[in-house]
Amino acid sequence: MAGKFLRRGAIIDTIKSEQRTNAVQKREGLTQHPVTITSCGCPDPNCGCWHTIRTDRTIPTPEQAVERLAKDKKARNTVNARRERGDA
Repeated sequence: MAGKFLRRGAIIDTIKSEQRTNAVQKREGLTQHPVTITSCGCPDPNCGCWHTIRTDRTIPTPEQAVERLAKDKKARNTVNARRERGDA
């Protein structure tokens, strides 16, 4: 058994789609854009997924990522502290 929901052929098609998308991404210089995987949602176990390059967004730089993570961690710690005190 290849997978819980997809058959072996569909998994191979999905992997090949990822490889094609990575090649296009490198060739066109779109390495700073995220890639999303999309499944059609049909019940056919032979139907795989495809990959899409999201040109409307960019991947944050390492400095931006550290800044965003610190901001998110501070916000989560504030919420957790309120829950422990019973304020929320």
